[in-house]
Amino acid sequence: MKVIGIDLDGTITPYGFYNPNIPLPWWFWIFLIPFVLVSKPRKSVVKKMQLMATQGFQFIIMTRRPKQFSQFTERRLGPHRVPYLKLFCVGIGRGANKRKLKIVQENNVEFFVDSDKHIVRFMRRNSVNAVNSLDEVF
Repeated sequence: MKVIGIDLDGTITPYGFYNPNIPLPWWFWIFLIPFVLVSKPRKSVVKKMQLMATQGFQFIIMTRRPKQFSQFTERRLGPHRVPYLKLFCVGIGRGANKRKLKIVQENNVEFFVDSDKHIVRFMRRNSVNAVNSLDEVF
């Protein structure tokens, strides 16, 4: 089985945001970007993930959402039939990219997919096969 790490906001869903390198309290999300939390996954991305899952790929979803939103996020993904093995909410602010890198390394992720070119560059500098789209993997 090939393990793919994939970002949620801006990659699976249409809305994302740049990761500020300032620590923000988790509750600030409620006021900052509520539309990100309730945005639906893109149908085209979900279909691609479902097709890849039938071909033996497994997905680990990583998001900068605070850990307090893990259950909420899982409930939002379920009705859209997003295939995934695990969901990691790493939180926003300083060190989010390093926390994602640690998950990639600990879970033997072969490819990491993120629409944010800065994160893709960061992962590549740390010897991770990182791309901007699932189309570059399959």
